[in-house]
Amino acid sequence: MNLAVHFLDQVKAGGYWRPGENIVVGLSGGVDSMVLFDLLNQLPNDCRPTIHVAHINHQLRHESDEEEQFVNEWMQKYAVPVHTYTWDKADHPGSGIEQEARNIRYSFFKAVAEKVGSRLILTAHHRDDQVETVLMRLVRGNSLDELTGISVIRPVDDRFVLRLMLPYSKEMIVNYAKENGIHWREDASNQSTAYTRNRFRHHIIPELKRENPALEQHICDFSQDLEDMIHVVKPLVQEELDRSFEITQDRMQVNLSTFHTQEHGFKKIVLRSAFRKWRVTEAYAVSRVHIELLLDWFETGRPNTYLELPNGLTAQKAYDRCMIEKARYIDETSGNTGADPATLQVDEWLVLSERERLGCFTYEMFQEMGEVAGQIIYLGDKQVKWPLSVRHRKPGDKMKVKGLDGSKKIKDIFIDQKVPRKKRDEAWLVTDSQGRIVWLAGYKESPLSLNPLTDTIIYVLIYQKQTEA
Repeated sequence: MNLAVHFLDQVKAGGYWRPGENIVVGLSGGVDSMVLFDLLNQLPNDCRPTIHVAHINHQLRHESDEEEQFVNEWMQKYAVPVHTYTWDKADHPGSGIEQEARNIRYSFFKAVAEKVGSRLILTAHHRDDQVETVLMRLVRGNSLDELTGISVIRPVDDRFVLRLMLPYSKEMIVNYAKENGIHWREDASNQSTAYTRNRFRHHIIPELKRENPALEQHICDFSQDLEDMIHVVKPLVQEELDRSFEITQDRMQVNLSTFHTQEHGFKKIVLRSAFRKWRVTEAYAVSRVHIELLLDWFETGRPNTYLELPNGLTAQKAYDRCMIEKARYIDETSGNTGADPATLQVDEWLVLSERERLGCFTYEMFQEMGEVAGQIIYLGDKQVKWPLSVRHRKPGDKMKVKGLDGSKKIKDIFIDQKVPRKKRDEAWLVTDSQGRIVWLAGYKESPLSLNPLTDTIIYVLIYQKQTEA
């Protein structure tokens, strides 16, 4: 393969940029990025872009400063502007430096692209990188759609990362550099087996190639076949998402009656896509095990129950509906474990402890839930002063108790009911904005609560506590 001819054909067929359009090229000074620059610079005028080089001095090795100088001097020969960023050693993390370095690179590339008005960021990922990426993700246990590896073009916010070197092997790139007198810098860290990618590159892949010399081509073919299949399936997944899911910032609702009609394997794909569309962060990561757990619960679990998922997600099932929410924790709102009030939000659960949660819901939402486990009180919109808050007891706390005259100390209520001292300190009080105690959850309610059979109900408070095993 003639690399320059193939590259030109690729650029013409793709129509990625207009002649003279600004593009950003990530240039480390290694052979891959130096060849990418040369291929771009050799393009004829009718399809050559205006190149802006972005270089990061990672300060990871003694040679980092020399590499920055090399890139600057080489680009001066071609009058190409160079944008540099030095990642100070003091900012290096104690662990996970590979991922953090990648994050820093792309953040800087995007900043340069914004500065020069470029839609495109070009990197020099090649076929060997693709093979390593697919195998690493397979071993790590990534989902099917992530096994497609590195995409030729990928959106990043309002810009695109373009990888035109993916068809070429490392060997082809090095040969091109030697034949065309291109200088480059060798990164000694590429030999270190302290990095996962290097272990695959120098040990695992050579062993696999001894089993089958065509390994690299087979992996790339597999990646492309998988990408083609996903391209076909995506519209079907989106159709089911539109039909069975309602997704907002804080919650995801599933219509179980329509979702149940799909085949189990397809439901797994759809549910995983729903979580991705919901954009739950890493803190809310949902694994394959949790997807299976949810689907099993959808199909066989009792109606009108709720499920606690890891990392603060909760699921509430009511007949043919399931509501999955990002739980709010009391220490997130009050800064402690309940000594100060935490405000209740309408139509949202507040997680009080590992086994307790309390929610305030509109009556309409409550009716959609069906039969709900836990203790419940009903409220109007005039009797209490909003917002409501949740806290533990304080010395001297008093409340009016429904069915009794006058006020009663919280301490005396506990004594009368023979509540152990430890449980007294763990109890939760719901108060209104005037400081009146509306509910001693799990024990007593005040006259501010209403009768659902005779009064107009606007809000419902639900307190749920799982019993200890």
